[in-house]
Amino acid sequence: MASTTVIEHPSPESTVAPNEAVNADDPQWTAQEDTLTLSGGRTISYSHVGPHDSEIVILWYHGLFSVGDASNPSQPIRSRNARYIAPTLPGWGDTSPLAPGTTFPETVVADTRAILEHLYPGHDPISSSMRIYVAGGSFGTCPAQVIFGAPYDKFPFGKHIVAVMLLAPMSPPLEDPNYNKSLKWPDWFSVGAPSRIVPFNLILRSAKMAIQSKVKDAAAAERFLRGLYFDNMDDEEKARFAEWRERRGTAEGDFERRMAQGMVRSVSNGWAGFLGTADALHSDWGFRIGDLDEDHQRKQVVIAVGRGDTSMFNMSRFLVNTYKRTTVVEYEGGHLSAAWSMDKIWEDTLAGSGA
Repeated sequence: MASTTVIEHPSPESTVAPNEAVNADDPQWTAQEDTLTLSGGRTISYSHVGPHDSEIVILWYHGLFSVGDASNPSQPIRSRNARYIAPTLPGWGDTSPLAPGTTFPETVVADTRAILEHLYPGHDPISSSMRIYVAGGSFGTCPAQVIFGAPYDKFPFGKHIVAVMLLAPMSPPLEDPNYNKSLKWPDWFSVGAPSRIVPFNLILRSAKMAIQSKVKDAAAAERFLRGLYFDNMDDEEKARFAEWRERRGTAEGDFERRMAQGMVRSVSNGWAGFLGTADALHSDWGFRIGDLDEDHQRKQVVIAVGRGDTSMFNMSRFLVNTYKRTTVVEYEGGHLSAAWSMDKIWEDTLAGSGA
């Protein structure tokens, strides 16, 4: 039987102090961007920040039209001197597409293992005291769950995963019988049943043609984002967004600009990541939630979702009912609403696990 805790959207008074309050001038909190070349010739791009010898590790997986970005991590992460690592997923940004004959889940596992082995050379992933927290947003909750549920023989570092945080989560289509029913029409058409029926990936190829001009540069991408998300926020959500910016010392417009820049970077070397979205979601993620062993099942699953984010809210119900230990943070608001309380979510997750 699943153990579930539901938390309402926290009030502003319950949030923690601004990021800048901790280690503001320490150069180790300036994010580095690196690439790792694998033996087969693929390259992995990743961003990382924090003490290089820290054994508290945060793995963050980005969503669609984004790249790994470890800059300006939440204050609870800094205050614990955790290391924050954000890989760029296959086919996005400077990370190579999937190698022929490989799948998205197995590549994500292999890439993440390679990054950790590179950043922690000589580190025994079995006997170490490392504590790993896995997190992802939207499409990034697919690779986050893949890593969380990966068998330890394929991902030995998984033994030290404490919790997974899923923001605006997606459920695995191979397991969720109501996956298609959960999706709003545009989502259903692009990554639901039609994506499995229409040949030659024509749906996403058509979507690429429609989107290309909207991400040709940062200005166009920002206009696209504002029309898609920010202009459609109600007054309450806009107020929470403004309070969050003030708390973090973020100037108005900076968040939108950074998102837009990430969109442009994400497809600067090609569209393989986007075109592989439906295949990635519908692939075998390497495990079944209901069949996870006892060690995996004891770990915490934090699910944060806006009630107005219809597709993700509906899919989150399957995850809440299927994972064994879930904490659910529900918000009024849409797809980006979890961002406004990330400091609080991280503080609760880290403190609740003894970090």
